[in-house]
Amino acid sequence: MRPCMHYPEVPNTNELNRLLKHFSIPPKTKFTYGTAGFRYHHELLPPIIVRIAIFAALRSSSLDGEPVGLMITASHNPEQDNGLKISDSNGGMLPIEWEAMATDFANAKNLKLLMEIAAKNNSQPGKEMIVHIGRDTRSHSLHLSQLAIRSLKAFGAMVIDHGLVTTPALHYNVLRSNVNHMPNALLYGSSGTSFEKEYLNSIIGSYVSLLSTKSQLYTQKIHWNKRSMLVDCACGVGGLKVPLLNQMIEEFTENSGILLDTSSLVHLTPVNLPGDGPLNERCGAEYVQKQQKLPVIYTETDETLNMEYVASFDGDADRIVFHAKDVDGNLVLLDGDKIAVLVSSFLQEEIEALSTAVPFAKSIRCGIVQTAYANGSSTAYLKNVVKTDVVIAKTGVKHVHTAAHHHFDVGTYFEANGHGTVLFGKKFFELLAKAEQCLVSTSRKNRSNIAWQRLRVLPRLVNQAVGDAISDLFLVDAILYLKGWNLYTWGQLYSDMPSRQCKVKVQDRTMIHTNENETKATSPIQLQMALDAAMDAMAKNSPTGRQANRPRAFVRPSGTEDAVRIYAEANSQKDADALATEAAALVYKLCNGTGNLPSFTKESKL
Repeated sequence: MRPCMHYPEVPNTNELNRLLKHFSIPPKTKFTYGTAGFRYHHELLPPIIVRIAIFAALRSSSLDGEPVGLMITASHNPEQDNGLKISDSNGGMLPIEWEAMATDFANAKNLKLLMEIAAKNNSQPGKEMIVHIGRDTRSHSLHLSQLAIRSLKAFGAMVIDHGLVTTPALHYNVLRSNVNHMPNALLYGSSGTSFEKEYLNSIIGSYVSLLSTKSQLYTQKIHWNKRSMLVDCACGVGGLKVPLLNQMIEEFTENSGILLDTSSLVHLTPVNLPGDGPLNERCGAEYVQKQQKLPVIYTETDETLNMEYVASFDGDADRIVFHAKDVDGNLVLLDGDKIAVLVSSFLQEEIEALSTAVPFAKSIRCGIVQTAYANGSSTAYLKNVVKTDVVIAKTGVKHVHTAAHHHFDVGTYFEANGHGTVLFGKKFFELLAKAEQCLVSTSRKNRSNIAWQRLRVLPRLVNQAVGDAISDLFLVDAILYLKGWNLYTWGQLYSDMPSRQCKVKVQDRTMIHTNENETKATSPIQLQMALDAAMDAMAKNSPTGRQANRPRAFVRPSGTEDAVRIYAEANSQKDADALATEAAALVYKLCNGTGNLPSFTKESKL
């Protein structure tokens, strides 16, 4: 299905004034830009939609007409919430320096103030202003997207409406519209089909090509057991896309000419589709990862569901976690940390294999970007076993994405919540070109040649704009297939340190400050001293003195509410709970806590 084009009209000041007046800012309300946009109860969104639609048009104008994007979604939040994510022309997040202007726009009362804010930021309406727009499956998303389109047309912008689409697909579509921002435009030919069809075909074609490399390592035909994966779509928009993928995989393999045993291809069984149950409620990636529980399956089926190989998306399909049920019925979780370890290990193995024939591969900088929330065991495994560089960045996609670009030629990032991707830099594409010169005429069964074949399809398989549940699903499945692993084998690479997360409500979160990567509190000054003392005391009583297993706790102010978020991990769940409880008590005491004090032990200290 092709997106609907809404062509620009002459800027209609009267219409804009009517919209701004009708959708006025509620009294005593202050809207704030979050990690990627705005997210509130859906009844509060219309004033923001009108104003940020105009803001998006101005952002496009400031880039000489490069298209940008608006996605109507509240991601993993419950159904009653909604939001607005902004995609910049490179498919990524809005530049940090524009976030303050977005906040000012969201709170401006009239058109005159909006234009004054724009002028102050050297931004003016232009001849070309192009905005891609998409929406998730929430009952109020259609109304909000129509309001955005109405506002954009009144301002004189061209609108490309993709309708119901995943957030990563919307970001990909924006990037695809700005080929000057693509890491290697030659990898992305125009197929003449819709953006979404091209997006899915790119993923599927690369996935099938990657799987086909396994048979080249064997001298005789091997029959692989038929594989199936259960996909929990969180009752969200991903549930509209996953059912298409089985059909598209079958069509691609029939028409591509790639010789591949069809039993090698994973068969996807989608459950928790839109309408099957409440969006994100007791299902989806956020629920499984945060609550450490198996998802509720709302879909009615007579089939016996395969709970040994399950993936869970979130509501807008930009996060994914994998999980299984063990023989005792307990959850075996493979979260973003485990995905990062699997993917980075695979990348380094293939680059190392290529380096035997192409020495230039040894100069490629591979690495991982994590946040303070990454489990300590994953960080230790990456450093000590995978032997890759690890950079700790501030929490938030915009921070880890930027760090991956800055530090590495092949930079992988996955937050523990399952949002992540791999970014391939200019030097990586130089490696592919050198490898082609060296290997194009060699035997296909040469290990270096196979490594080259695998590496060259990855930039088309992996969404280069943003974390993508569908893309990451096929990437992980392909790696597991090539290694001959199941989820249990993967999960045994290392054991997570037990952890506990909680939050403490405070009178004013702005009194809490942290260092750049949020691993330490810098104010109040007594807070970090007290946290260090608590960690030191627990470490002295620990059964092991290894640094990798040292108890760890950090605190950071919430970006959306007057609260402080707390993370603690230790060698046992009892110790993690105790450390989180003590950290919460310290925050409550030193940072003017309010409301109830969270406690995971019988007694809490104050």
